[in-house]
Amino acid sequence: MIEVIPFKGLLYNLDIIGSLDEVTAPPYDVLSADQQEVLYQKNPHNVVRLILGKESEKDSETDNRYTRSAKVFEDWINEGILKRDDEPGFYIYSQEYEFEGENFCRIGFFALVKTEDFSEGNICPHEFTLAKAKTDRTKLLNACHANFSPIFGLYSDPEGNIDFFLQEGIKANPLSVIDDNKVAHKLWRLNNTEKNQKICDLIRDKKIYIADGHHRYETALAFAKDNEDKVIDSAHVMMFLTNMDSDSMSIFPIHRVVKSPTPFDLVKFLEQVSEYFDVIPGTTEVSGPEIKSRLKEFGKDRITFCAYMGKNQTYTLIAHDPKNILPLLDKNEPKDLQVLDVMQLHAIIFREVFDIDTRDIAGQQYVSYKVNSEEAMAMVDAGDYDVAFFINPTQIDEVRRLAGMGIRLPQKATFFYPKLLSGLVINKFGK
Repeated sequence: MIEVIPFKGLLYNLDIIGSLDEVTAPPYDVLSADQQEVLYQKNPHNVVRLILGKESEKDSETDNRYTRSAKVFEDWINEGILKRDDEPGFYIYSQEYEFEGENFCRIGFFALVKTEDFSEGNICPHEFTLAKAKTDRTKLLNACHANFSPIFGLYSDPEGNIDFFLQEGIKANPLSVIDDNKVAHKLWRLNNTEKNQKICDLIRDKKIYIADGHHRYETALAFAKDNEDKVIDSAHVMMFLTNMDSDSMSIFPIHRVVKSPTPFDLVKFLEQVSEYFDVIPGTTEVSGPEIKSRLKEFGKDRITFCAYMGKNQTYTLIAHDPKNILPLLDKNEPKDLQVLDVMQLHAIIFREVFDIDTRDIAGQQYVSYKVNSEEAMAMVDAGDYDVAFFINPTQIDEVRRLAGMGIRLPQKATFFYPKLLSGLVINKFGK
């Protein structure tokens, strides 16, 4: 049983700010240094100053990006830039977007969810996390005692019972509308006590599958345990919750760009992978759309990768048999993972061929992750990496099935689109 409750959110004061599109930002973990700087210059009150403050050579234990975020946060509250709602409520959030030629509208709501161990079986992760990211978010949470960005959670509601209340809520005029030409973001306040209670009751016996924000959830859980008697309201974490059975779930693949730990030998590489895959050389000039088309064609019923070595040198790799991975799995890696393209890539090509284990910090340095295929190819063309591997997206049904069994996917196995904006609603612990 899970506990989902309304809360008194901290929202930007539009009488002072004017428009939310000036002060919101994408999640911290997708921001490049250039994007961070653009947001810094965009508005002096942009939430980037809270979620991803700048570092300095003069940083110390008492003056660093985290302590500065805490100071800025306190100042904005005192100045009325951020204002807490008087009554607890849910906050409905919709994202209208186009994906692969079709129009979608994802609707969900911001709420507080009581943290609990994954072993309880109610909150299910679907991928492993990286230690560096957790350390970073822990320092920010310790300094600010607030959730600036929501964890992205999924629940199953085939009948659409919760969606009914959300659809009723969006009939009112939204609090804010942000249109970035790719996604139209809209926010509503839902503070009808009776309706909110019905939502709480409907979701109580469901599972929550974490789509995005694993690092933040594990950080929040540890913080709650450490501060149970010290920080008021720290037992809950802010989540955005949406129905995974709706028609608006879009998952992008996250491609891998690899630097071989030893000098890369193409002939040896092709010889090794041919033990597990049919290897088909590319005969045309490649582009992102062309690779996507090739993956879709060959990947209908077989696990398929495209490997790009630069100068339009591309190979399509089609698995002989998914079961060939089984002898390569560790005893703690479930056999059910054999159906995943991303697991075949990590276990066979990374671990067996390149001797790179991305589960270890030492191995993580050799792999970079890119959603944009053109950017991945450019990294190889520049000579910084040896091979870019392109994969098909992981299907939502596989995420649900495996996460529900307590099985985690390799890190960066999914990219849920569109990303949630930070700065729409903030959850501050205490009064």
